[in-house]
Amino acid sequence: MGEKKSNTGAAAKGPENASQGTSGSGRLLRTAGTVGSWTMLSRVLGFVRDILLARVLGAGMLADAFFVAFKLPNFFRRMFAEGTLTVALVPVLAEERQHGEEAAHDFLNALAGLLLAALLVFTALGMIGMPLLLYIFAPGFHDEPDRWQQTLSLARWMFPYMAMISLCAMSWAVLNTYRRFAVAAASPALLNIALIFAAVVLAPSMENPAVALAIGVLLGGALQLGIQFPALKRIGWTPRPLWRIAHPALKRTLSLFGPAVVGVAAVQINILVGTILATLLPVGAVSYLYYSDRIVQLPLALFGIAMGTALLPALSEHFARAQHDEALRDLRLGLGWLTWITLPSMLGLLWLAEPIISTLFEQGKFTHLDSIHTAHALQAYAIGLIAFAWARVLSTACYAEKDSKTPMRYAAISVAVNIVLAAMLMWPFGFIGLALATSLAALVNVTLLLLHLRRRHGRILDADSFKRMLRAAIACVPMLAFLFGLDALWGFPSGNKLLQCGWLAVSVIGGLSTFMLCAQLFGESLIPRRRVKK
Repeated sequence: MGEKKSNTGAAAKGPENASQGTSGSGRLLRTAGTVGSWTMLSRVLGFVRDILLARVLGAGMLADAFFVAFKLPNFFRRMFAEGTLTVALVPVLAEERQHGEEAAHDFLNALAGLLLAALLVFTALGMIGMPLLLYIFAPGFHDEPDRWQQTLSLARWMFPYMAMISLCAMSWAVLNTYRRFAVAAASPALLNIALIFAAVVLAPSMENPAVALAIGVLLGGALQLGIQFPALKRIGWTPRPLWRIAHPALKRTLSLFGPAVVGVAAVQINILVGTILATLLPVGAVSYLYYSDRIVQLPLALFGIAMGTALLPALSEHFARAQHDEALRDLRLGLGWLTWITLPSMLGLLWLAEPIISTLFEQGKFTHLDSIHTAHALQAYAIGLIAFAWARVLSTACYAEKDSKTPMRYAAISVAVNIVLAAMLMWPFGFIGLALATSLAALVNVTLLLLHLRRRHGRILDADSFKRMLRAAIACVPMLAFLFGLDALWGFPSGNKLLQCGWLAVSVIGGLSTFMLCAQLFGESLIPRRRVKK
């Protein structure tokens, strides 16, 4: 039945859609490429930001206080706003648009009113009850008065950022529904620019540089919120928050929102567990996990999150039209593309962890010993890179079917596994054990999601999928041989930052070029191609 409907639709819409198998795949990769390109710009600025943070804060008490304080609004934003709001809003908004744009705008105004009221109340309560929140999120700080007071003050400064970025997240979900992905992908760059400004301009002139950075966080939130309004106006909606709590579409959104909170935030919950336990370890553990997580988030955001963002509207449309074969085709395409991209990234991070950390962060208050510790944490996180990316895509497939309970259940299991493993591994391995527990928990989450989708739709990974993965693994062999040979002929230089940058550039460009050549020999297209207009 699904195939008949698909063929009829293709015939009705003409030859362009008749070739959906080809053009749909290209469109999916181009969308992921657009999101990934803007994300790359933001991440590059993020690395500049982190280099400056390492120089200003180092990896000691002040850095631990700032990172824990900054993690509070970011945790609540990721839990209740960014990804969660997207998976709850996009399917419902797509339905409302079937009744006309006026109905869609009425729903959005009602949602904006509810969200604004909830954020104002939650922000006020959070700032008042910050000591309790801090005791939950950083219990190890309570016995150290200086670190506790620094973190408490910074957390109150930065907590309003959560409200601003949550409103941005609603805008991003709306724009993604209208297939406008660029603003959402580019917006985080403004936060990085604001923090760079704070580190370069404000911090040198203030007694406490961490307060200057907290001001930069608020400035970044205001800038991100400000650029949403012109983008929304271009799609025809000017936000006018209304209090219509009884709006029927709100109820449907909230029914998806609750379970999605746990499902989307599985990785963030696991990382948070690691941070909480790290506060019980010696000074510096929180910072090592923060800097290493920042590195591993680059390929995850560029590839995993970008592909998940591109797949959600595509899979939602396929499932709405009962086009299950087309949905599985796009899902396999996304998983295959992710494997070819993330496998060499994972191996590269494992091999180059210490040179990456030393080149980027080892200066000022960030010592060589800090580089070694952070590199070990990065290697532990890198082990789970493919699982982190796959979990995002497989969860997206469930959300496209309006199934938010399954990812919730498996995420809860993943969190429980992470807590148990973290408690077991942190004592013999310290902060490295915490990072490793996060990676292993992600592998459990992916396995459960794959088994669930196979029960619903049959084999997710067919023979061709396994052949593609095997070819990806084979293509990594000459890449690793190149890196081994380079290290043997020209070891990583110490001390000279310019030589370190050159060595790292040769390693990354040479390794990537070797892998891309092998990919071409296997007939793989790793870079989305733009369709030539005739």
